[in-house]
Amino acid sequence: MPSPRTFPYRIDRCVQSTKWLAAGIATFLSPFILHALGLWIRQLAAFPVFSAMFAAGAGLVIYLCRTDVIDSPMVRSAIAFERRCTQGIISRLLLAPKGRWLGKGNWVILASPYFLPVAMILLWIMSWFIFPAALRSFVIGFGVAYHVASVIIRWKSGSPESRRLGVRFAILFLVPANLFVIGAGYAFALNGFTGLFVFIKDVFRPIAASVHWLF
Repeated sequence: MPSPRTFPYRIDRCVQSTKWLAAGIATFLSPFILHALGLWIRQLAAFPVFSAMFAAGAGLVIYLCRTDVIDSPMVRSAIAFERRCTQGIISRLLLAPKGRWLGKGNWVILASPYFLPVAMILLWIMSWFIFPAALRSFVIGFGVAYHVASVIIRWKSGSPESRRLGVRFAILFLVPANLFVIGAGYAFALNGFTGLFVFIKDVFRPIAASVHWLF
């Protein structure tokens, strides 16, 4: 454990103090995230090809989860590797000492694999140089579904992170965060960065309208 006098330790304590504030904000945003997701689901007819490809990618993961593939050592190793990479990246950004992300550290480091879809982002970057737009939507659908499936698998396995974060935090923060990932991924699959920015606007538009009405 780092000395209380070190800068990384102070960052660690500062970030840790925001855990329940972040959970409260995520819970507050939940209905707005669901509303924005509903708006984009209704865009299905405007982007039929991209919507179908996104659904096909997600459907493939759902199918694989119902087979023995999901229990294969290769898949489990891939999920564990992604977890270590994600926590390693966040740990470095927060100046945490080497090795702090192995079931230790502040809540952001612990929870990062459960809400940050690193695999989806990497898959999309690789697909950008290889596939046309419609197939990139398939890759994003696959990546989003893989992220959600890996979160469920990690949580059900009783990892050190899940035990430290707790069920209450999972309900208050991780569920809304992953709903946001699903909505953002879907909007991005349909309309690229424009769709992503519009989805974020859709989340906060009711709040901005309420503030404008009040003041």
